[in-house]
Amino acid sequence: GNTGYDEIRAAIKEAKAVTDKPTMIKVTTTIGFGSPNKANSYSVHGSALGAKEVEATRSNLGWPYEPFHVPEDVKSHWSRHVPEGAALEAGWNTKFAEYEKKYPEEAAELKSIITGELPAGWEKALPTYTPESPADATRNLSQQNLNALAKVLPGFLGGSADLASSNMTLLKMFGDFQKNTPEERNLRFGVREHGMGAICNGIALHSQGLIPYCATFFVFTDYMRGAMRISALSEAGVIYVMTHDSIGLGEDGPTHQPIEHLASFRAMPNILMFRPADGNETAGAYKVAVLKRKTPSILA
Repeated sequence: GNTGYDEIRAAIKEAKAVTDKPTMIKVTTTIGFGSPNKANSYSVHGSALGAKEVEATRSNLGWPYEPFHVPEDVKSHWSRHVPEGAALEAGWNTKFAEYEKKYPEEAAELKSIITGELPAGWEKALPTYTPESPADATRNLSQQNLNALAKVLPGFLGGSADLASSNMTLLKMFGDFQKNTPEERNLRFGVREHGMGAICNGIALHSQGLIPYCATFFVFTDYMRGAMRISALSEAGVIYVMTHDSIGLGEDGPTHQPIEHLASFRAMPNILMFRPADGNETAGAYKVAVLKRKTPSILA
């Protein structure tokens, strides 16, 4: 991987020719390649080379330039795509203008997903509850809110780590988002909490108007914590629907009982930790979670 550019190019070319499955290219490199005294050692991993070794590395690699200098031929090589990119963007804008004339409603919806502008009065779709409303578990009230939001927010989509019927996160008016059904909005993440959180980060950061939610038992944030912390650091407004937040969770026993989780997320910067106790608090938590596009929210 340090010098085999042609082999890497050939491997990428071969990979691009395969269209029915992903390709993994394993590349082996030497850590600190080029450093005469520190290459292939732990000392190049956690600390800077130091001025002396930097000088030795420059000399070893035949790099006679000043720090931060980009030679002209390198600059022109990497900038060669700029005019092509400008042309592609202009072409896209022309095409979108035509689309807008033909399909004004769809174009407005797509624009709102790109810009993140929420439809006027969207929050009025959230249910309200009175003391006369029948008592219910907050995960059931949560499902009522999720389904209400999906009707008014075109970029609202999500799912569960194979626990949709327990988390109560199914959007009833939609089917499963699949390769051949991209218009559907239920995401089947499978039992992989960390991957689920990572996927939702990608969705949230792709377009301001895409509002992803994902769900599992609150205790399983242990598997997803790295991805959740990245949500907070990357300002990705993912909504985490974490059910079964009781320390007395029954039949599944101690492995499923979240004890320290609530306190740990309250301590994490730039993440909102909600624990709504009734219908109106649940609706209020969802309202804040939708509005906070740069802060992820957890609803327990």
